[in-house]
Amino acid sequence: MIILGINAYGHDSSAAILVDDMLVYAVEEERLTRKKHDGQFPVKSIQACLDYAKITIADVDHITFFWKPGLTIRHIPHYLIKFFDKVPNLLREQRSFAVEENLGMLNYLKDMYRVPKTIRSLFQGGDKARFKFHFQEHHLCHAASTFYPSGFYEAAILTVDGAGEWSTTLFAHGKGNRIAKLGSVDTPYSLGAFYQAISMHLGFKLIEGPGKLMALASFGNANGTVYKDLRSLFRFEENGKYSFDMSYFSYHYSRKSGVSKKFNTLFGPSKTETGNWNQRELDLAASAQRIVEELFLHFGAYLKKATGADAICLAGGVALNSVANGKLIQSGLFKHIFIQPAAGDSGTSLGSAFLLAHEQLNRPRRYIMKTAFLGNTYTDSDYESALKAAGVSYKNLGDKIYETTAAILQKEHIIGWFQGAMEYGPRALGNRSILASPFPADMKDTINRRIKFREGFRPFAAIVNEEECGKYFSFHLPNPYMLLVYGVKEEYQKLMPAITHVDGTVRIQTVNEEENPHMRRLLTAFKGLTGHPVILNTSFNIKSEPIVCSPTDAVHSFIHSDLDYLVMGPFIATKTLPL
Repeated sequence: MIILGINAYGHDSSAAILVDDMLVYAVEEERLTRKKHDGQFPVKSIQACLDYAKITIADVDHITFFWKPGLTIRHIPHYLIKFFDKVPNLLREQRSFAVEENLGMLNYLKDMYRVPKTIRSLFQGGDKARFKFHFQEHHLCHAASTFYPSGFYEAAILTVDGAGEWSTTLFAHGKGNRIAKLGSVDTPYSLGAFYQAISMHLGFKLIEGPGKLMALASFGNANGTVYKDLRSLFRFEENGKYSFDMSYFSYHYSRKSGVSKKFNTLFGPSKTETGNWNQRELDLAASAQRIVEELFLHFGAYLKKATGADAICLAGGVALNSVANGKLIQSGLFKHIFIQPAAGDSGTSLGSAFLLAHEQLNRPRRYIMKTAFLGNTYTDSDYESALKAAGVSYKNLGDKIYETTAAILQKEHIIGWFQGAMEYGPRALGNRSILASPFPADMKDTINRRIKFREGFRPFAAIVNEEECGKYFSFHLPNPYMLLVYGVKEEYQKLMPAITHVDGTVRIQTVNEEENPHMRRLLTAFKGLTGHPVILNTSFNIKSEPIVCSPTDAVHSFIHSDLDYLVMGPFIATKTLPL
């Protein structure tokens, strides 16, 4: 049984393939096209899935899609009636966008209906393909992406994002092969869209803003007048639900702005670019973040009462808010947590496939997600070919690569680290990473300025040996996908300032031997030299580019940034420093 899941025509297109109920490969289109958040039809991702499985499209039994366009169409009249006074503005912007992008009105819905035909026309063997095609409900795809691979027989399920068809938040109960809906919050009330609107108000770009807003929030105060004013717009309701005063927002009828003139009157004018935030703007960031955290606890309390489950599973773009996730698990409401590492829309490709396999075909649950390393792999020959083509100096150090790299990190050099299979999801988990020592006080600023070319306020994550997490940080729960934020214990904050955020926290990734033996060996070697198995980790990419995929991508980023060394497999390369 071969099931291909796909996601397209929004943002972060992707594809994933299940072979006999096992997830064998998954990749985001952006990694292959090198276009960040690429939302076009995932031709390269689908082909990569087929290549990995050594099949053609004619061998696929089922293809699943992450959206039910019929649900969207069904709700359009209701939307137009509810916001009739906003329809002229909505149509003007839609028409303008369609002209700019050379699209027809509601073109993405037409494209969705054409997906089976598109697949048959684009791929070898398409004329002989006999696959069955399935549209799947968006939030159920999110739910399936986190529950079915979690390893839990039973769990509460929470999915939160901008919107899917019509819903923005789903409460569900997973048990065995079934996911039962408990309730939902629907458009226009959207926690994801609210957070996006605040990020746009503060000058951040669409899609990328929320992750940056979470970092900026630590510089503000969420206990004053700004918080009280923002919180007053919200109503926390029964059964985990919420709503807020839509007269302060514009995201439901405008692409250009997330907030209305009424919001600007209360909180100040929207910024056109980032930087130079005043205290009131920083407080707004902090207040928006606090509201997300409060709602996560509101959701969790309802789900605990409704399900009685000891475990909770999270997905949806807002589940990438690692600070809110950390507050939820540390609340004690649940003993266990699983968050899909590709929590955003890219994860719906694998979720749609799991939903079909288990919920609809009643296939056995055999796959447990023990790693997010589901993408492309390369050989030593591939590494060497890329290095030779670039004309950089390199050496093959074999097994000495770990000790050598640890010594270079100890000397406070910055390294591009490329090993094994590529990560699935937005976090670099140690196979496509930039690494540095956590000890120098200026290391964060150095990497932001010299390597990443990004805002200086943004913090970096830390990788630590799983069993030693509790020694350095405020919580010991394993966190292999970097989706929880813990406090840095006070005695280590001064020792490791490069990973300690302004509020004394850090986004953590724990590592064990099974998940990532390469990183485990490096951490062990670094501990042997410094006494501490903790390394600064950030994604291996430069500004405006996705995380590197291939050795050629890695060499490109190495050459076009101020990285000191590049390590790929057993090879180490440098531009100017001695080997």
